[in-house]
Amino acid sequence: MRKSASIAGSILATALLLGACGNNDTSTEKNTTGTEDTTTGSGTVNDESANKSSSDTNDSSTTNNSTVSDSDQNYMKEKMDKLTYDEFELEVDYGKDKEYEIEIEQDNGKVESTVEDELSNTNLKGREAFDEIYPKLEKLDITETTSKEQAIQQALDAFNLKDDYVKFDIEITMPDGQKIQFEDKK
Repeated sequence: MRKSASIAGSILATALLLGACGNNDTSTEKNTTGTEDTTTGSGTVNDESANKSSSDTNDSSTTNNSTVSDSDQNYMKEKMDKLTYDEFELEVDYGKDKEYEIEIEQDNGKVESTVEDELSNTNLKGREAFDEIYPKLEKLDITETTSKEQAIQQALDAFNLKDDYVKFDIEITMPDGQKIQFEDKK
């Protein structure tokens, strides 16, 4: 009887083992079916493949972004060379947490630009900020001989800002390294 029980146990164990292997075969078949579904464009596996494709696309666009960044840098450097300023910073405080602040600076050969406009809830960086600021900078003609009142009025006009500010601060760095700064408080 013991021998029969051992044989029965072995057969049962073998059946379970084969059954488990059979389940793996079934899931392999499902994967194969899923792969076929991917080819036909349906099924869950297709969604995973689409996500992988999307990730691959994102990876390339990240790579493209670094290329675009180099392209943007070249674009911004070329434009900055046309200006009479190397760096430009404007801060206009209207009180009650309402401030308009823009900046274009060149640091280690890189042009960096930001717009923090609490008046219209706009925050921009990089090329987008540069494209917002640059056309307005072209309108300015502030030099070391420009009076404080003229510089302030030019900046307010160029950036479409009101003159009811609490504090106004503009700092310009010229190509020769000379800094021009005008500050006003009301």
